[in-house]
Amino acid sequence: MSLSWQFYQQQATDSIRNPIAGEFFSTEAVGNIAEALVREGVQNTLDARIKASDQTRSPAHVRIFISEADGALRPSRASYWFKTLWPHVLAKGNGLRDQPTLETPCPFIVFEDFGTTGLDGDPDTHLAVDNVANHFLNFFRAEGHSDKGAQDRGSWGVGKTVFPRSSRIGSFIGLTFRSSDKKQLLLGRSILKYHQIGTQHFKSDGYLGVLGADGLILPTNDAKTIDEFKQDFKLQRNGENGLSIVIPWYEIEGDETLSRKSIITAVLRGFFYPILMGHLAITIATTNSELKLAEDTIFKEAKAIEKELGLNIFPIIDLAFWAQTRRPDEFMHLLPSDSKRAQSWTSELVPSEVVSRIRSAFASRQRIALKVPMAVQAKIGEPKETYFNVFLEHCDEDGERPVFIRDELIITDVKSSRLSQVRALVIIEHSYLANLLRDAETPAHTQWNSDTSNFKNKYKFGPAVIKFVRQSVSEILRIINQSEEKPDPSITIDYFSIPSEPEDPDAIPGRHRKPKQANGAGPTVPPLPLPSTPRRFKIVTMDGGFAVRPGGDGVQPPNFLDVRMAYDIRHGNPLKKYVEADFDLGKHPIKVHPIAGAEVVQCAGNRLRIAIAQPEFNVEVRGFDQDRDLYIRAEASEAENDN
Repeated sequence: MSLSWQFYQQQATDSIRNPIAGEFFSTEAVGNIAEALVREGVQNTLDARIKASDQTRSPAHVRIFISEADGALRPSRASYWFKTLWPHVLAKGNGLRDQPTLETPCPFIVFEDFGTTGLDGDPDTHLAVDNVANHFLNFFRAEGHSDKGAQDRGSWGVGKTVFPRSSRIGSFIGLTFRSSDKKQLLLGRSILKYHQIGTQHFKSDGYLGVLGADGLILPTNDAKTIDEFKQDFKLQRNGENGLSIVIPWYEIEGDETLSRKSIITAVLRGFFYPILMGHLAITIATTNSELKLAEDTIFKEAKAIEKELGLNIFPIIDLAFWAQTRRPDEFMHLLPSDSKRAQSWTSELVPSEVVSRIRSAFASRQRIALKVPMAVQAKIGEPKETYFNVFLEHCDEDGERPVFIRDELIITDVKSSRLSQVRALVIIEHSYLANLLRDAETPAHTQWNSDTSNFKNKYKFGPAVIKFVRQSVSEILRIINQSEEKPDPSITIDYFSIPSEPEDPDAIPGRHRKPKQANGAGPTVPPLPLPSTPRRFKIVTMDGGFAVRPGGDGVQPPNFLDVRMAYDIRHGNPLKKYVEADFDLGKHPIKVHPIAGAEVVQCAGNRLRIAIAQPEFNVEVRGFDQDRDLYIRAEASEAENDN
């Protein structure tokens, strides 16, 4: 039988099933569709790198081609590949929205990896066999099942659903060249909802392939078909091991747009570290451009394009490069906590000489490398000694969170405190701790959660280990801060809940989540001893809002303050996501009160402009949703029109 799209029919013994695995890769979980696509594809590439005899892995190369409208496949060729799928694409209740037509061009994305094994395993079976790896089966025919081991970055077996989710027709086609038998195999996959065409009822699973004798839809190895596929979709694979994935009719406009800019941003945010390590190179190409991010180009390219992308990524890349080139004798060593109980941060873990060295390093603007020893313990067994590394440097920005990296994978949504004037990187590479945290990761591998099925009841004191790592930066800074009798107000840390100052009679500490502070934030823990100019103003948290007040005795305040605010979000800049439906400073229930020494000269939307007339000034803003975190950024200016 010739190559065609076919769906399995619903049988009497089958439950009606609509797939939900793709929801694990919603934009809420990952950030946006570009981040989800890049994260899953590159993560799989890193795990599939070819192993040498000493078990080390070779470097890999990823090529991402975005056709854009200019390079879209013409309708006649799109029909050649997808015509037999179209009755299912148009079926009612199939879960698709805004389907394209076969009479329109087909924009597509190609994701290819090189230096990998390809999808090895028996392609002619639908059964998973214990202790027999079958990567072909797992990629095309399985959900929630994976052969990945403890050293791999992903393990849930649902990540590949991001490929059909990125397509307006819920489908993709994969071509693999396998290292095991040197075969080229092509198979398509479509994931829709249970649907009906005429009197026939179909499951959610569809495939582009050849119908086998037992009814299983099999891949094709027909050389002519594969050559046409490579030519139509501009593949560069030419006999090299690996996997090429084509995603047809990706979103080129709308809420889930996939663009060159969004792909580059996702690559830089998610995989700068393995690129720096020389384990990965990524090329992002269109019909008119090509950008290669590799070990020897990432510094130059990141610096050149970060303004265009609206990023501030170069400083953390620079810190990461410094971190991965440190010698063992350059690390300061903390002390391990008691492995017989739940580990927690105490001042005893940071020796006094380390405190002094950290203070001296910050005072001279030197970077800091710390080795943090600890122990992990399975439910059955003895504690195993392990460690992670923390890298710190002074910076001029407020509001950054530490970057956490587990086995070269950046865990983007770790619930940690925002920092002020400190940049931090936490790297977990030792296998015992890395495996524990990997078990705690959600399917999208963006955060650590002690309630995941891979983690729950597997480790003794397991949740405390996650908390110990997650809070490491803020706790180390707190310990350093508290060792100084008169801390300098130049570095602060912002928490989800922070007590208001004692003189604020309306505050009830701990009762509500408080506003998160950006530039101009007042200290929330004793700060690090950096020589600096005292702050000219501060933000004081209050129930349902905040106050803007003088920074300290004898400090001259600025003439004007521009204060912007928005409800905080998991990913991106909260201020860019502000909408009037959240609040409007000029409308109920928000109330702006210039208590003393200041005048409000602008108050609308999310922007407040204050003219300061007296050294002792006070402006209070209340009425925000107390169940949401408020992000605040304040900037000083001297001229009336300086905004």
